[in-house]
Amino acid sequence: MPMRRACPVAVACACAVAGLAGCSSGYSPPISSCSLPAAHAYALDVTTAGRVRWQVPVAAPGSSPQVPPLAVGAVAVFAQGDALYGLRLADGHRVWSRAGSQDVAGMWRWQGLVVVLTETPSWSGLPLLTGLDAGTGQARWTLRIGEGMAGFYPTADRGLAIGRGFGVLEVVDMSSGQVRWTRSTQSPPGQPAGPAVMAVGGGAVLIAVNGQLTSYDDRTGQVRWADALMPTHLAADSAELGLQASAGLVYMTGVQQLADGQSTSVLLGISAADGRVKWRFAPSPPDGSLDAYAPGLISVTSSSGATWQDELDPATGRVRWQVASPYHATVTPSGIVTGPDTVTGPDGVGTGLISQVSLRDTLTGQTRWTAGLNGGWQPLVVGPGRPSPALPVFPAGPLLIVPAAGPDGSDLLAALRMSDGHRAWQVTIPEPVAAPLSAVPGGMLVYTAAIPLPC
Repeated sequence: MPMRRACPVAVACACAVAGLAGCSSGYSPPISSCSLPAAHAYALDVTTAGRVRWQVPVAAPGSSPQVPPLAVGAVAVFAQGDALYGLRLADGHRVWSRAGSQDVAGMWRWQGLVVVLTETPSWSGLPLLTGLDAGTGQARWTLRIGEGMAGFYPTADRGLAIGRGFGVLEVVDMSSGQVRWTRSTQSPPGQPAGPAVMAVGGGAVLIAVNGQLTSYDDRTGQVRWADALMPTHLAADSAELGLQASAGLVYMTGVQQLADGQSTSVLLGISAADGRVKWRFAPSPPDGSLDAYAPGLISVTSSSGATWQDELDPATGRVRWQVASPYHATVTPSGIVTGPDTVTGPDGVGTGLISQVSLRDTLTGQTRWTAGLNGGWQPLVVGPGRPSPALPVFPAGPLLIVPAAGPDGSDLLAALRMSDGHRAWQVTIPEPVAAPLSAVPGGMLVYTAAIPLPC
């Protein structure tokens, strides 16, 4: 049973890690010959006043997506490839380190534990879930996950919902590594398995498979409700399914067959309480494609290639406002950060350099401020030559942190005031930012490295 895998980076996917949201910008790597793997990578703790508290060399990036660092008590945990580092949060001193035969695919915090999911890059081996003592790096428990793992989502009470091949859905308690419950979502005999997607929210684990959306209680596994979506709302062979839950609403994307035989991408707003479809949104013209990357935010690309971002009213599914831009917006407590469609030079010709961001009112889309970066922002590349279309911006309290390039080509972190967009400070960092930032008291954890270009 194929299942869309959750992106552990920001990714996610829209990325929201320990109070910092963001992923990476649209980016075309410069034309060059193959670069060598990075000689250096660093773990940093940067204060909200723009001071580097400490900087420690760690393993350079490989081919796997970068897992955001994590603060657990007095320890900062950084992961890269199959290596884990436990650094003392106060001064960056290495407390412990571990290396295994599988790459780190995700990390979560539960009290004094850091729960680590590892798997082989080719998915050829069985993934392993391990609960590590954050202070010592010693394993408290381990759990071998069955074959075909294709999705993992932390629940609000620190369970971990895991979708597996062969129609298996289970929730693991991260405090003990014990499986809370297991359910089968297999197709009836003789019926082929369809595409499946997962989401969590509101105390539920949701899964859409074989034309039916089902909500399970995340503590007990009991079915809350089940609703058949095909063919009433989605085509029987609907592809590119997407699912997310927020504030009592389930957002589901798919394809709907039109009366004239044509098809269109569609976004459904579904009540998380009872599974009832409350509204339906389709792009205009209908040949456009949808990407619902955050609750209420969708990216629409027309057949001609034009791309814009829509902000929807969650009660009605109607468009509140839109902005022409290929870059996914980022939600902050102060408003929604968007990027421009293009930046033009004095002669009106596009420069190809994306060097400004805007903060917009969530309800109206009115621009509160637009800030420019002289050297342009630095994209967050999630793997060799694999960028994401999200803006590389990270809300941090009253500041918006933006990886940027200096006029001399140096790598910077720039802090913009959320109130007016003015630059509060900038600090030089040794390499480009290579993973979403994570919040710690008074600052943020930063992993920097040069990402090698593909051949």
